[in-house]
Amino acid sequence: MNYKRKALAVALSLVGSVGYAQLAHADDSGDNSLQRVDVIGSHIKRLKSEKATEVTTIKVSDLAKQGLNTVEQVVNALASNQSNIGANSSVGLSTGGAAFANLRGLGQQYTLVLLDGRRVPYHPFDGTAADLNAIPLSAIERVDVLPDGAAAIYGSDAIGGVINFITKKTSEGLSIGGDFMTPQRSGGNEKNLNGSYGYGNLSKDGFNVYATASYHKTDPIMASQRDFASAITPAMKASSNSYPANYTIDGGNSLIGPSGYPNCGAATAKGGTCKMYPGTMVGIQPETEQWSGLAKGTLRIGDNHELSVTYNITRNKNTTISAPAPTGLEVFLPSGTQGIVTADGSASISPFLRTMPLGNRVTEAVNVQQKLQLNLEGQLGGWDYRTGLGYSQSYATEELVSGYTGDKEVANAYLNNQISLVSGLATDPNVWSQIGVKGHLDDGKYTVASADFSLSKEVLQLPAGPLAVAFGGETRHDTLEHNFNYPISKDAIGPGMNQSLNTKGNRSVSALFAEADVPIVKHLDGKVAVRYDHYNDVGNSISPQVSLRYELSPQVLLRTSASTGFRAPSLYDMYQPNQSQLTGNFYADPFSCPSLSSSCPSLQRYLKVGGNTKLQPEKSSSLSVGIVIEPIKSITASADLWWVMVKHQISTMSEATLFDGNHNSLLFYDPNNGGNLTAISTTQNMGNSSSAGLDVDFRWTLPKTSVGNFTVELAGTYLAKNMYQIEENGAYYSNLGQYVATQNEPTFRWQHNLTLNWNRGAWSGLLSQNYKSGYTDQNSGAAFAATNHMVKPYSTWNMSGSYEVNKQLTLTAGVRNLFDQLPPWSNQQYLFQGNYDARFADQVGRAYFMKFNYKM
Repeated sequence: MNYKRKALAVALSLVGSVGYAQLAHADDSGDNSLQRVDVIGSHIKRLKSEKATEVTTIKVSDLAKQGLNTVEQVVNALASNQSNIGANSSVGLSTGGAAFANLRGLGQQYTLVLLDGRRVPYHPFDGTAADLNAIPLSAIERVDVLPDGAAAIYGSDAIGGVINFITKKTSEGLSIGGDFMTPQRSGGNEKNLNGSYGYGNLSKDGFNVYATASYHKTDPIMASQRDFASAITPAMKASSNSYPANYTIDGGNSLIGPSGYPNCGAATAKGGTCKMYPGTMVGIQPETEQWSGLAKGTLRIGDNHELSVTYNITRNKNTTISAPAPTGLEVFLPSGTQGIVTADGSASISPFLRTMPLGNRVTEAVNVQQKLQLNLEGQLGGWDYRTGLGYSQSYATEELVSGYTGDKEVANAYLNNQISLVSGLATDPNVWSQIGVKGHLDDGKYTVASADFSLSKEVLQLPAGPLAVAFGGETRHDTLEHNFNYPISKDAIGPGMNQSLNTKGNRSVSALFAEADVPIVKHLDGKVAVRYDHYNDVGNSISPQVSLRYELSPQVLLRTSASTGFRAPSLYDMYQPNQSQLTGNFYADPFSCPSLSSSCPSLQRYLKVGGNTKLQPEKSSSLSVGIVIEPIKSITASADLWWVMVKHQISTMSEATLFDGNHNSLLFYDPNNGGNLTAISTTQNMGNSSSAGLDVDFRWTLPKTSVGNFTVELAGTYLAKNMYQIEENGAYYSNLGQYVATQNEPTFRWQHNLTLNWNRGAWSGLLSQNYKSGYTDQNSGAAFAATNHMVKPYSTWNMSGSYEVNKQLTLTAGVRNLFDQLPPWSNQQYLFQGNYDARFADQVGRAYFMKFNYKM
């Protein structure tokens, strides 16, 4: 078979499959029988290589030169990504330290993450997406990104796009590498060590086995180590939970300060009570530690078959530090406690204590992800085939390390007169050693067992070229379970799990797909694909896709693609544990006080959330139209307009919506429960969302000079529209370029990554910029009611230089955040970190790094 024709057939086979061509490069044997090409394709280098949909390919070695050391950092550097949940989000929240991709700002649940073309199991604590921190960067060779609807190709839920992390096919010899990064300010050091060893040449010996292992650690950063994070500003939330404690009686909204006010000790006197600023006590960056390993063996069988088995495991530990525990919404004392009698003798007394003597709350979350994959591929009877069996598991746990107490323990301390309601201080110095709570909090597991196959062949010669077809199938079984350790989870103050219930669920999914690449006329190619998915719990879907590629001239290429998608509610959407959670922001009681009144005390409240087994699937439509130009050989540029509509979007009401008294949110209230939500706000179908934007890409290879060779690359995404409903048939809202309470986050109108590369002989250098546009701030609370504060655009530069000492040793040194750009000031009140938004900015500041890699 002619190689070009065969390559096309193989590509079609693998595009139609959930699998990905791991054999991305021909081996060095000169035998074309097992040559493979990339399924998604490469970054734009030559016009003729362009597909009908845009694709970005990134080499991990290039990203390492920017000082990026984790998969989360790599994904956040993508211009098309707008991640809003990462390691920093775990401070004060039970995310397990997970980080998620979010292409085009559509939502993490719409980005499909693959490892060597197959699904990565979801994180069990938020089972709507794969945890990026469970993917070992040291084992990855490159990253392919398809920011377009790919439901007909990869799965009906690949609505927002696909990110495929690709490991090496083979490796020979010994390789050792490492790096160290130290910030200009204290805290936040990073270190990494990795090594690999491989034996056997696939073309000469007929086999190859290799293994790789790595260790990575990031030190924590406390708010006290960064002036911008510890400054007392109007955006820093003041808490009524203090030490010494305030208290309320009769369930009223008026706080009573301890005797001796305004002498509040370590707290601050404010408004007749004692106040504290918990945001100044937190760790703004958690400590993370990752161990990973991957082993792979490949055996060539005859001339046309390859059998491979791969096992990988990653253990990621995330340790967060939060302010001492608040008790104001969990401890209720009977009337008459320590001589304080309520008006009617029946209402309770609530002490607003912050357990400062116990120290900060320290939580440790560990996620262990592992996968075993067996593949067989080659040619049989004139057909290219690929098949595989896999089993993967993500197991996460949370441990309370120190600083925690329980509502029963605190209540007993007051009832036993060990803590005074009047002074707010401990009368018994031994009380704190008696009321500490620590130990296992909860754990969860997500598993995926899968099998897939694909076949492809050129079946007909048309006037404009060969017609190639592919078809195949996939089946998988997913399970999710989340268990809580009673009585710790019911008693501990802070995690918000005192009413959480164990949960589990499972589903089976099977799919059939077909695809054809049709050369219509000269220079015009078409592709049609269709996928049928069957879910045993929510029904069936058919997802078609049509795309066209027209080479208008050797310098101009036009392309377009249209598709539909179907996203079944995830197991987490359906079986999320019913639990009571503490809000991130402070809210007034909507029953007893108008929420906009500045005289109403705003406190952290409790709300209840849970899954919903009656959810309906989401349906989507997407369209893209693009152009690629190559005016001269050294310049390639592209622009792609895209639009995505999702119907019956699955989500939950944000806390701000639940506490605003509108959108039927008062149905979740009990007016006798102190402003807390008592009914469960379940996951629900909340209406539609509509997004549109423009992706641009530019590459210029400058003429060679005596001082070296230069290339310039720019990748950017402009969002023109991002609208959504928070209830079926309701009003549309938008968080485009603005922070809105209904989403607790903004989306950025413009993001780009700009890179200047240089090389001369053994020397090379890189200068890169990551840019995010500004947005209108949250402006929450009376202090900001009359303002329209803008969060400034945020830009960081990275610079490095590398030297190849010889064929074995390469050294790299550089600076991350070269100009020491600190996070722009923000009013956001959602995160535990104050004065800035830790989801979108770098709290490390300028940092210096060194890397080495040695190959034998």
